[in-house]
Parts: sequence; structure tokens; C-alpha cells
Amino acid sequence: MSDLFIRRVTALGHGRCDVLIQDGRIARIGSLAAPPDVEVLDGAGQVLLPGFVDAHSHLDKSLLGRPWYRREPSRDLQRMLADERDLRRSPDWDYEQQIGTNVDVLIASGVTHTRAFVDVDTDAGLRGLEAMLAIKHRYADALTIHVVAFAQSGVSGRPGTAELLDQALANGADCIGGIDPCLVERDPVAHLDLVFGLAQRHGSAVDIHLHEPGPLGAFSASLIIERTRATGLGGKVVISHPDFLGGIPAGQASALIEQLVDAGVAVTTNVSAGDPKPPLREMLAAGLAVGAGCDGERDSWAPFNRSDMLLKTNQLAWRHGLGTDDELELALRVATTGGAAVMGVTDHGLAPGCRADLVLVPGEVVVEPVVAVPAERTVVKGGAIVSRPGSAILRTPNGEQPRQG
Repeated sequence: MSDLFIRRVTALGHGRCDVLIQDGRIARIGSLAAPPDVEVLDGAGQVLLPGFVDAHSHLDKSLLGRPWYRREPSRDLQRMLADERDLRRSPDWDYEQQIGTNVDVLIASGVTHTRAFVDVDTDAGLRGLEAMLAIKHRYADALTIHVVAFAQSGVSGRPGTAELLDQALANGADCIGGIDPCLVERDPVAHLDLVFGLAQRHGSAVDIHLHEPGPLGAFSASLIIERTRATGLGGKVVISHPDFLGGIPAGQASALIEQLVDAGVAVTTNVSAGDPKPPLREMLAAGLAVGAGCDGERDSWAPFNRSDMLLKTNQLAWRHGLGTDDELELALRVATTGGAAVMGVTDHGLAPGCRADLVLVPGEVVVEPVVAVPAERTVVKGGAIVSRPGSAILRTPNGEQPRQG
């Protein structure tokens, strides 16, 4: 934890100000004088935001640094899953290298927290999990990683996966990740029995991928709501990919959103390019906790995702027609404090007492970076500067200095 004085910034929710950080937390915000013997970061009028939160990442799938991967046309879900498992069997596949390369990109882009899914199946075993936990420890001073043990290839058709998920949670995973209860598992009751049972046994959070469209997704969501209430896990359950809410009549969507709020089930969007899209304005107006995530950067599924939450904020605003300054600020909050709420992080923000996890970006007003998406980012974690433009965090044990790029 560090002391730092950030001067001459335009801070989200505060306007022009200075920020004093003591013991890794924001102590004061206002027109301030720098205390003696405290490091000073001159913001030079730039925009200061809470650190970005990538609430849905797949760091273990990243192909960054590897040769170009050709994605063939007309692949169905099972073919894409099989292609991904084949990649991991490559003799030169190195989980820590791939995860670490993606983490370098996340940190340099201003992400201070991520919920990272890692595939657990009978092919990979716990190798990806072990690598993710090693990276989580190695980068702890620069990035908070919540690890999700994820049944990407399903459970019902792959005997032994349930036991691996149980072991993954016992070994340090923070969250259990489910997959489409109907579309993939074909037995929603059994799948939710497993997922929520493991969560209760290990005291973990739950995050379920729900790619199921329209009425089918709404049906599965209603079962997740019911199970959340029955287990008392409200506030610890997330549905990822809530696009199904845009594929049902508006009245039904509104009623389901109210049930999600009442049950304490949050959602995370990856801002998919296609339709339908979830009714973002309605979700936020209802008080639903909404986060956003970058998914997997340049993985075997698709080439376009990038681990840049400022770019994702731009895409979120564009896809949902958010164009006024107030609406652009709303998009920023989804990508920062919204994602933190989804992850259960309660001290993330720009207020005295919050942990000093921050990002400084060029801009005249707080919403300009959403439009301009500047590449330059200065990143602060726990009051320490962990990345400057042109540098990235060194992938070595905690406490070492950033390397210059």
C-alpha cells in the first residue's frame, strides 16, 4: 500500500480536483496542497476514473503471441469446443505464458480487477487453473483476479468433470462457472443442483454462461433466480450474456429484470455484435447490477475481442445508443463500479475510503475518453503506479517494478 498525490485531474463525479492517497486508499479529494515527502503524479488536466473492471474474461483462451489461427466457416458449438481443446493439446501450449501475456495487456489498458474464467474439463484437468492461480499471485500488486472454475465443455457428457470442479474450488478458485443448463447440459435441474451445491459447499460465488436465446434463456434464468432464493446466495450469483432479455416481449423482460433485482442476481454483458441485445437502460433503471467484460482476446472462437475496457465502453455506448454526456457517463460506470459490484468488490470508486485503484487517461471532460479511446493510460493500484504509457507490469513476483516497454 502506497501514498501518492495526484494533482490537476478531472475526476469522475468530482470535476477538477486533486486526490490524496494514503496507505493505498483515497484519503481526500478537492483543491489540495501536496504533503511533503509524498510522490506526486501530475495529471496535467487528464481524466481520472476508477480502474476498469473486466468482469468477464477468458485469459486462458488468449492466442496473443501465437501464430495466426484460422477459424473455419460453419462450425457449430461442439466443433468450436473441440477445436479449442485441440489447441490446448499442442506441445508448445503454455498456459502461464498465454495468461500472462493477456494480463500484461489488461494492466496496461487500465484494468485493475477481472473475473477470469478458466476451463476445467477432463482434457485440461486442473492445468489451466494451476496456471491461473500462479498468475493471480504473481500479479496481485497490479491486478485483482477472481478465478472462476468453468465447465466450458459441459458436465453431463463428460464424466469426471464434476469432481474436477469440486477440486478446483478446494484448490483456490473463487467462483463456480456454469454453462447453458438446457442448451448444453440438457438437464437444467441436475446442472443447477451441481453448480449451486458446489457453491454452498465451498462458500463460492456463481457465474453462469447463458447463451440460450429468448424464451429458452428466460426459462433458465427463472430457474437460476429460483435456485438463488432457495440457497440464500443472493448477491453472489451472476448471469453472463443476458442477451435473451432482448429476445422476449418487453413486458416479460421487465418482469424478469425485477425478479433478478429482487433475488440479488447480477448480469454481465460482453456487448455482442448481433441482435437481440439486452435492454441496458431498463436494466440500469431497475437497479440491476450490470457489469461488462472483454471475453477472450483473439481466441479460437473469434478474432475481434480486445482486452481493453475503454474500447468496450465505447462499444457498449454505441450498441445501446448512449450519446448524451450523462449516458456516456453511465457507460463508464458500468465498466468500472458496475463491474466491481458484480464481482462483489465494495470499495471500488472515487470517494474517500475507496481503495486507490485508478486509471488516468487523456480527455477534456470525463466522457471524452469513451469517444476518443486514447491509447495512453497511467494505472494506479493500491496507491502505487503500476503502468505508464509505454510500459507494462513485469511478470515476476510481487513488489518488483514495471518494465519499460
